[in-house]
Amino acid sequence: MFLKRRTSSWSVPAASCLLVLTACSGGNGLQGGAGGAPPTTKITTAAAKGDLDTLAWDLPAGEPSSLDYAHAGDYSSNVVVANLCDTLVRMKADLSLAPGLATSWTYKDPKTLVYSIRKGVTFWDGSPLTATDVARSLTRNMDEKVASNNSPNFSEVTSIEASGPYQVTVRFKQHDELFNKEMAATSGTVAKASFMEKEGSGYGKGAGSVMCTGPFRLTGWQANSSITLTRNAHYWDKVFRARAARIDISFISDTTNLTLGLKSGQIDGAFGLPAAAVPALTRTPAGALHQGSGLSSYQLGPNSTPAGKDVHIRRALSRLVDRKALATAVFHSSATPLYSFIPPTGWDPEAKETYQKAYDVLDSAGPHGNKAAAKRELAKSPLKDATVTIAVQAGDATEVTTATLIQEQARGIGLKVRIKQMQALQFSTAFYDPAARKGVDFMLVQGFLSATDPLDYLALGPVPGGQFNWVGWNDTTTASLISKARRTADPQARAGLIVKAQKRYEAVAWSIPLVSINEVTFLGSRVTGAPLTTAAIFQPSLAVIGAATTSEK
Repeated sequence: MFLKRRTSSWSVPAASCLLVLTACSGGNGLQGGAGGAPPTTKITTAAAKGDLDTLAWDLPAGEPSSLDYAHAGDYSSNVVVANLCDTLVRMKADLSLAPGLATSWTYKDPKTLVYSIRKGVTFWDGSPLTATDVARSLTRNMDEKVASNNSPNFSEVTSIEASGPYQVTVRFKQHDELFNKEMAATSGTVAKASFMEKEGSGYGKGAGSVMCTGPFRLTGWQANSSITLTRNAHYWDKVFRARAARIDISFISDTTNLTLGLKSGQIDGAFGLPAAAVPALTRTPAGALHQGSGLSSYQLGPNSTPAGKDVHIRRALSRLVDRKALATAVFHSSATPLYSFIPPTGWDPEAKETYQKAYDVLDSAGPHGNKAAAKRELAKSPLKDATVTIAVQAGDATEVTTATLIQEQARGIGLKVRIKQMQALQFSTAFYDPAARKGVDFMLVQGFLSATDPLDYLALGPVPGGQFNWVGWNDTTTASLISKARRTADPQARAGLIVKAQKRYEAVAWSIPLVSINEVTFLGSRVTGAPLTTAAIFQPSLAVIGAATTSEK
């Protein structure tokens, strides 16, 4: 579960469209269609017909916090790193797995996984990729001094070593069904080992501070302004050969300015557009807005304060929020109601029926958006007269509006809610630093899975020591079920364990799920080729975007 930062601003007062729950499609002075649509069944747009001299791209979530794969915990960092550095396994647009820098992988036994490393791959400086580079790149995530965001995905690993010139062997304490899936996301990133050792703590912190094998080279990074990528002419994968000779990446996160830039053609496109931009970009001759299947969700994450730890307050808020109205009015139909910590898009496809059956129980258990039920639950709390503080990122139109909606609905049951707007850096820090969450009972958070496997989230969530178990909930049965699931290879048996754990943590509203979010992408009329799913975050998604016509440059 990683933070997907947003720093968009909105000039319309948040409360102005909440009391009657109508969509504010005219906000910001922007003009557009009436709203979004359900996600398309398409996983990519039409393939590019030609190359581009320059592609102008934006990161609506703001400037990357780091281009060090070990610290790429936000949406923007992941997108840029994925276009610079290859992963051991490749995530396809349909979220399935394919060979990447590893041509194959084999379990020699349940605790031993062997990767065959691709030959003939070179780093940008011309030096060859070796098994040593792969092994050191992966083991770096286990170094406590590095403090990698990816470390939970290596919790079951005992050793990673180059067992041959083009072979890497990973050994586990016990079978880990999640590990190989994570090798298709940021955890599986490979960089030049000697270069990282030379750069030390400066790796990934500026132009010239990265050395990888990807389709683009990092040739410029002006803080608070832009990043420049240039084509790697010697890239090994013809499918992801860079269509653009150069990409100019901006960090325009203000919804108004970003929308005007896209509609004017100054910006060719963007992944991960905020919901506030959907109405204005739904119908415009400048290009097309696409909504694909995403692994993202919005949730209220409780903190370890008296109110955050109070199960009755958590349940009251969960039963209070009208998720259908939220998805329509605030997210302009770019989201769907969510009733579990794990969004349905994150289920293992091989056990979908098991997950669906358990989810249907949660959906019907409700009542959701029910003032009377929420009021009855709140009455059980000894803190029913307390003021609850919800933190949001300052200037984020969607978050402020969502929090204001919750505040208005809470007032109706006698629960006082205060909204605390935190600046982007402080908000990001609060995900990992308890001191930054001081005085906050709940954080309105947006995160995304990096694999279609509930364990990707659960390993970080409702377990002792979980990175995002801020409330400190500790249920030994739940932890045991999740641990056993991670050791279970059979998808159906694993799903059975996970839904048992889900029943326990959802019963206490460990987290309060709100909506599951579509992957929203805009492409200007002169470009095409983009993936429309969460794969855009983890594969070289910018490399396949090129000219929509053979004459375009």
